[in-house]
Amino acid sequence: MTTHERLRVAGVETPPAHRLPSPRAPSDGDLGSRIRWKSPDAVVVEVTGEVDLCTVAGLAAVLDEHLRARPGVLRVDLGQVRFLGAAGIRVLLRAHRHAEAAGVHLVVDPGRSRAAVRALELLDRLPG
Repeated sequence: MTTHERLRVAGVETPPAHRLPSPRAPSDGDLGSRIRWKSPDAVVVEVTGEVDLCTVAGLAAVLDEHLRARPGVLRVDLGQVRFLGAAGIRVLLRAHRHAEAAGVHLVVDPGRSRAAVRALELLDRLPG
């Protein structure tokens, strides 16, 4: 006999079930990016909004486009990002690998975005 069955036989109400909070609902294309600075040697891309599974393809396309041009420096400004999920981290890591292969210095700047700072700090703590 389980604990819940024993409590029911004894006439005691079962304790309320604890529910986990619902997962964060994905955004509907709430990602923006614009070129804040561009020269033959450097590009600064400003990313705004939420970087999650639903919006990450747009960020990947923008970064790939700039990496193909092979500027000396590609700076990704995340200062206006409200959410940076695992999918966004994967895109940034992929961009880093592609930048190294292309000889481009990739700079990921979290700026004052709490979400970006926290995500990148967690990434720094990972071994390897």
